[in-house]
Amino acid sequence: MKWARARFGAPRLLAWAPLLVALLLSAVMLLPELRPIANLNDDAFHFLLVQGAAGATSSGANPFDFWSPVLELGFPQFLYYQHLPHLSIVLIHRLLFEQLSLITVFNLVRYLLLVGFPLTVFWSLRKLNFSHAGAVTAAALAPLFSGNFGYGFEYDSYLWRGFGMYTQLWAMHLSLISLALLGDYLDRGKSRLPTVAVLSALILSHLVYAYMMAISAAVLFTVGLTRSNARVRTLRFGLAWTLAALVTCYFWLPFILSKVYLGASPYLQRWKYDSFGALAILQRLASGDLFDHGRLPVITALVALGLLATALTRSRQAALASALFVTWLLLYFGRVTWGSLLDLLPMHEGLIMHRFIGSVDLAALLLIAVAGDWLWQFCGRWQPERQTSVFVLLTLLLMLPALVERHGFYHLNDVFLDRSALAVDQDEGAATIIERLRTLPPGRTFAGLRTDWGKDMKFGDLAFSDLLTLNKIPAVSAPYQSLSLNADLLWDFNYRNHDDYVLFNVRYVVAPSLEPMPDFLKALESAGRYTLYEAASGGYFALGRSDLAFKGKQSELLPAARAWHRSALSAAGEFPRVVLKGMQTPPSDLVARPLADAPRQLNAFTVPLLPAGSIATQSADSQRYSASVQLQEAATLILKVSYHPNWQVTVDGAVAPTLMLLPSYIGIRLAPGSHQVVVAYRSQTSRMLLMLFGCAVLVLVVVVARRQNAREFSQRL
Repeated sequence: MKWARARFGAPRLLAWAPLLVALLLSAVMLLPELRPIANLNDDAFHFLLVQGAAGATSSGANPFDFWSPVLELGFPQFLYYQHLPHLSIVLIHRLLFEQLSLITVFNLVRYLLLVGFPLTVFWSLRKLNFSHAGAVTAAALAPLFSGNFGYGFEYDSYLWRGFGMYTQLWAMHLSLISLALLGDYLDRGKSRLPTVAVLSALILSHLVYAYMMAISAAVLFTVGLTRSNARVRTLRFGLAWTLAALVTCYFWLPFILSKVYLGASPYLQRWKYDSFGALAILQRLASGDLFDHGRLPVITALVALGLLATALTRSRQAALASALFVTWLLLYFGRVTWGSLLDLLPMHEGLIMHRFIGSVDLAALLLIAVAGDWLWQFCGRWQPERQTSVFVLLTLLLMLPALVERHGFYHLNDVFLDRSALAVDQDEGAATIIERLRTLPPGRTFAGLRTDWGKDMKFGDLAFSDLLTLNKIPAVSAPYQSLSLNADLLWDFNYRNHDDYVLFNVRYVVAPSLEPMPDFLKALESAGRYTLYEAASGGYFALGRSDLAFKGKQSELLPAARAWHRSALSAAGEFPRVVLKGMQTPPSDLVARPLADAPRQLNAFTVPLLPAGSIATQSADSQRYSASVQLQEAATLILKVSYHPNWQVTVDGAVAPTLMLLPSYIGIRLAPGSHQVVVAYRSQTSRMLLMLFGCAVLVLVVVVARRQNAREFSQRL
């Protein structure tokens, strides 16, 4: 029986058994992921963005560019961070008439993407002209990778006890689909519209994976290149990527132009930029740890078989799989191996090369498909009358160690999730404190860090600060992404120092009731094992001066901010101007004394007196802050949120300029007198125009594609 000809009956159903087994295991064992519970990983950050986008949509704000005040002293994440996966949740929630909670929709989409990944693999490989047998084999093994939390396609990257890499989950699907559609377009000129649409979706879902896909696409382009098709193939390749770039220009162009306001954390481990080197990676590959951690190396063996089969066959699919695997394995070696040679890569400065494991995994799936086809043919030569049965049995036997190991991994995930969910449900004190915080006047909350008693306020594996994030309560807490320039300064918050409460507007503290706390904190409520305190933080606005200026590179800002924070100038209300390389240089009359070397110079300056004046009233909303100010002398009004040029300030109804102040706060220069100040976040008009332009490009592609299809249809008639 030939696989391609068997369409009905038991043999055909039997042939799908490996894929069905993999789907069934994922569908059953991942059901706990649907539970509506706070996340302890980056999914907490992602769901916060979903909530922010939903809130922006409901309030009439721009869901593509809004201010999120909860983490890192506030930041406009969607201006810099891939956002299609988050907006998709909001859209699905609306299409369901909001009958399901937002977190239920979020978890359901994650669940379906995890369970459905084998189907994406099968469809993509068939689109790339891999055999049925090879596509089924790769699809069945796709959810069974085990990389010991290696940030790749293994489900360790996505589960509750894993990393919560929600946008990568989308990119995992879109990378395969993009490769398949682009291959079809390059070869036959078909699927131009879907190709552009999916490439655009990938760019809007994960910039690193879009970058990797550009390199993979170059390999795909080269593998199929001949003298006769060089011209048309080059034109199609360039057209697809150019159109995708135009469609998504509203995202990447403002990102490039305003990246000076995006944080670059020094705490990100160096190996994430440099990867691990050839020796370490090849040792992991040879030992099976790269794809089969903690079990027999079944996927590793199939990858090796795929490479061997490539040497024995001249098929284009095998050549593509091997070329991709070798390319990405070499790139995955990183700077540890290649050093300055990697400076030849575009945008090499910020590349996090440990993520290249994702493309190694993608190429491994293609090699597994090559191996699966070889096994199918081998079974046909060995037992032609029982080819399907023998092939399925052999595939299931190969899958067995992976199925057993994944079952144990998923079960442990369920145990951890249950333990934390039960602890949260039984902790009535935590619910009481959270509900009280919802009703209190604006101000940030501190519930400890991993370096102090915060590590003791646990619900299984969850921390109290995770509940703050889930409930959209602005907090000084451990950063998830360190996107704002202020983020890493939060590690320096000292809960014993009252000046830090004023600097960061930490108005509330949640601490263990038995923990000794400073006398300046006022107990508001005790519930269970927690006590809620209030501090006199002064609010989001403060009066001060900006007679100094710091000039330097973005990487020098955090050391300067730390030196200023530890000096007497911080508590005295001297907030130096900040001029970073890439920003527009401010007028010289606003700067009295520049700081060429902030850490050494700050302590040499005389501590100034606070300007005479007061803040009569102030209010805070997620997208807007306002204050009534009375001044007897000129002063700088400081708003304690992260600076960004998208903040628009009006003073007494007239638009006023903003200053960037240490540690990356907003400053407004005010003359003596009474003033009404409003600071509101406004999306860039240019970004909206670029978005309209991108939509117009996509519509044009649709129109051209429909006309072309109509013309081809009429020609066939």
